[in-house]
Formats: sequence, C-alpha cells, structure tokens
Amino acid sequence: MSLLVLCPTRGRPPSAVALLQSFKETAVLADSAILFIVDEDDVQLDSYLESLPAENVEVNEAIGSMGSALQSSATLHAAINVYRFIGFMGDDHRPRTKGWDQILTQTLDQHGGGFAYGNDLYQGQNLPTQVVMNTSIVNALGWMAPPELRHLYFDDSWKFLGESVGRLFFFPSVIIEHMHVYAGKAPMDEGYERVNSREMNDHDRAVYEVWRQKDAPSDIAKVRTALGL
Repeated sequence: MSLLVLCPTRGRPPSAVALLQSFKETAVLADSAILFIVDEDDVQLDSYLESLPAENVEVNEAIGSMGSALQSSATLHAAINVYRFIGFMGDDHRPRTKGWDQILTQTLDQHGGGFAYGNDLYQGQNLPTQVVMNTSIVNALGWMAPPELRHLYFDDSWKFLGESVGRLFFFPSVIIEHMHVYAGKAPMDEGYERVNSREMNDHDRAVYEVWRQKDAPSDIAKVRTALGL
C-alpha cells in the first residue's frame, strides 16, 4: 500500500529535518515516502539540499504559493501512478503514532478509498490539516486541492469532498501533531505572517466559496467515479 506524502516547505530547513526524522521514526510501511517540495527561489534552498537526502527533495519551478507547489507535484506523481496513496503534511506537522501510515492506508483500502486523517492536537476532527487520499482521486480531479487556493482552505476542501461522498475517516488516537504558531507550539516567523495575513485569508476563502458553489458538484461526481461509487 504505497504512500507518498508531499510537504511544500519554504524558509524552514530545520523544520523539514525534524519532520523527516519524525516520519522515519513512526512510518512502518516499507514503501511510505515523504518528499519536500522546495521553491527554486528559496534563499534557504542550499540549506535544504545540504541537510536533507536527495531522494527526499524536489525543487519546485512553479513558484508562487504552497498551492502551486502542491498542485504541480501531486499531479505529476499521481500521473506516474507509482504510489497508490498521496498525502499532505506541512513542515510543522510531526507524526507521533507508530504505524500511522499503515492505519490510514489500510482503512482506505478496507472501505474502498477516500480521505483519512489523524489527530493534530489542534483542530482535531474539525479539519484534516494533514491527509491521505487515493491517488485515483488526484488523477480524476486533476488537482490535490481546488486550483487557485494559495495556502488556506485545503483542509476544508478535503473534508467537504470526503463528507460529500461518505468517505472521510478521522482517527483521534493517531497523533500527527501540528506544531503551529497559533497552537502555541512555534514562534511567529515571516512564513506564518505571510500565509495567515488577512489578504491571504480573504483570497482563499473567496476561492473556496466560489468552488463550493460552482465546481464542487461536478468534482464530487469525479471523486465518486474514482472510488467506484
């Protein structure tokens, strides 16, 4: 049950290193992998390349936002179709539960696919701030999250799609901790300031609401088809 977790990251090599260590300590499936997507114009690019194994780094040319980085990488790897499952974590997530990858992917297998997530100790069941989904979903939609989203409302869209097709699975005992600044677990930095600005929230909320009203019905149908519903 191969799984590729994508982690767009910018300006935080130490956080990426810490996530990689946590990932290695808790993932139990031999074919679970994590890939850090680093913008080619990141001033910390050399540090990423020096501190992370080459097989765990992908340099992103689609510079602009976490959304563009995630979309370009997710659609590429989904099309190659090597991994049956694709996941997302931020560089401030830390898997804590041993075997979280096996639990989430086995659940999706047993229930015919969908969206699965653990407890981030911040949003909990409310939002899948990290997620694992079937690669077939990304291929069917042509994206991992609604296009034009820059950074926010990815989790809202995954939850909405999962609930809409009756395939959203939350595991309160599977801890994938979100070391977020608003959870009081990280210092404020330029990255947090940028992506949590009012302008960013207003933009992404508007994109999400338009998607819900205009495109979500057809996207739900695509997900249902991808899952054989």
